[in-house]
Amino acid sequence: MAKSKSKRTNKSRINNKKARRVILIILSSIVVIMTVVYIVGGIIVDREINKRSVSDTTEQANITSYLKNKYNQDFDVEKPSCDGGAFGISCVWSANAYPKSDKSIKIHISRVDNQTKYSDDYVVRTWQKEQTAKIQPKVREIFKDMPVDVKVRLGVIDPDVERTFTLKKPTFEEVFLAENKVGQRGNLAYGLNFKYDGDIKDESRFASGIHEMMEHAKNVGVSPKDISVNIYLSKNGKLISREYCNRDKLSSINEIKGCIDTSKNMPVEEGDRW
Repeated sequence: MAKSKSKRTNKSRINNKKARRVILIILSSIVVIMTVVYIVGGIIVDREINKRSVSDTTEQANITSYLKNKYNQDFDVEKPSCDGGAFGISCVWSANAYPKSDKSIKIHISRVDNQTKYSDDYVVRTWQKEQTAKIQPKVREIFKDMPVDVKVRLGVIDPDVERTFTLKKPTFEEVFLAENKVGQRGNLAYGLNFKYDGDIKDESRFASGIHEMMEHAKNVGVSPKDISVNIYLSKNGKLISREYCNRDKLSSINEIKGCIDTSKNMPVEEGDRW
């Protein structure tokens, strides 16, 4: 009886060893396969990167030339990068640039690597700065002694449309204020960015001021469906939180107050800047 039990124990140990050996072989195979995939994948990605039509230095020069020819101005162009391409899909070249005549305007330029057409937002960024300056008298009237700053943020969602803009044609009014005049509706974003520095002492007054600024934008001709709001909270000038409020959350002062409350718990994201 004891011998039978001993035999079963030994057999069990042998089976366990075999099972462990099989598991070890399987795990080793998985590691080998993953290593091969990693190496092969890296080779493929490197090949795709090397397929770029030009170097970043050449692309930087091409962008500089493009902006000079289009706007008859000189620009400082940052080093471009070509991102998003792999496995037969072309990457997209992109870079930031600044007109030497006004370094406060930051623009973005891009093109698909195997294409020749560039897209840039210089005209829209120029309008953005002009419109921000235009609303300042109204901002001072509404917020008075409150520590509130307001900026206009504009966007044209369709790059093919934006590509046609020059500094002379069309005008801001033709694109953002004239309903359907240049076929832009549905592709536009008119953002009002509000920054409150410090603790909000009168939330109702702040919400009412946001509502008044929205009404002001509507009164000058901006379509309500294009308007959105970003609420930034800061301490001593440093951004601490931010909330995006689309038009569905802005139909009443109470809804705006709700958006303000939400903004207190939403940390700023990388790339957020005032």
